[in-house]
Amino acid sequence: MSSLPSVSAEAESPDAGFSPSRDRADLITPEMSVADAFSLLAAAPAEEAGRRVRKLDSKADPEVLHKLRVALRRLRSLWWAYEPLLDRKDAKFQRGEFKSLATAAGKTRDWDVLRDLLLAGESMPYSFTSLLGSVDEHRADALAFSRTAIGNAGVERILECALVGARDQLDSRASSPTLAEFAEDRVGSAEKALKKRLKRAVSHEDPGYAVLHEVRISGKRLRYLLEFFSPVLEGNHQATIERLTSVQDELGKLNDIVTSETLLREYSPQLGDHTVVKEAVRYLEDLKKRRMHAVQDMLNAAS
Repeated sequence: MSSLPSVSAEAESPDAGFSPSRDRADLITPEMSVADAFSLLAAAPAEEAGRRVRKLDSKADPEVLHKLRVALRRLRSLWWAYEPLLDRKDAKFQRGEFKSLATAAGKTRDWDVLRDLLLAGESMPYSFTSLLGSVDEHRADALAFSRTAIGNAGVERILECALVGARDQLDSRASSPTLAEFAEDRVGSAEKALKKRLKRAVSHEDPGYAVLHEVRISGKRLRYLLEFFSPVLEGNHQATIERLTSVQDELGKLNDIVTSETLLREYSPQLGDHTVVKEAVRYLEDLKKRRMHAVQDMLNAAS
């Protein structure tokens, strides 16, 4: 049996371009207010998102869109962390805005991942070469959509308004917890949510992709919060961050396969030779089954 291909930029380098220091997390201190910490932590991913938007052009490297999505995901996690101190309706709206922008940026990358998976399958008894031209055409259309959607959205203005609005809400509070208390509480909530989803995943012999995806999202959120707040948390959390990153790698690879299979099924009438498309679907189905078994074994071991 051939080995599973590893083609995901996210899986190989989750959140490439970011580190706790670049998020300025190393600058927060226990004496700092929760409002000042928020402004400090939000600045780096917001600046990164704006920088990536400005780099978009007709020949945009997939990594530009990927890093834009990473920055937006980190902002969503920060808003989740601060939600108890913000207007909950507004915080939920802002997280939805960031998610919509990330989805628009992700459409191009989905085609890139599918293409890489098909190329990785060239060693199989069948060839997917005839599909690649159609995939490239759809990728070009997706890039045009991503550029238009993101360009028309006014991302930098959205970010500016979100940061100013959140800071105003934090400053208007009559009282706030200390930063250390707040960080411990929110990290604890994220950890509790991950344990709940992990328990659900390992309690079933075949939990299904949706359950595993919830583990991935919860693990990613906890990792982000540990990276944000490590300087004011008790103990050293680097080993936990590394374990979460490793789990995210594997779950990211599974997510890429599932997304590619969904994309292939959705666009199959437009991709040419139906026989080749069916073979490609079967190939991805086989990859998905093997990857899900590998992920399940990993989670069982981790738990």
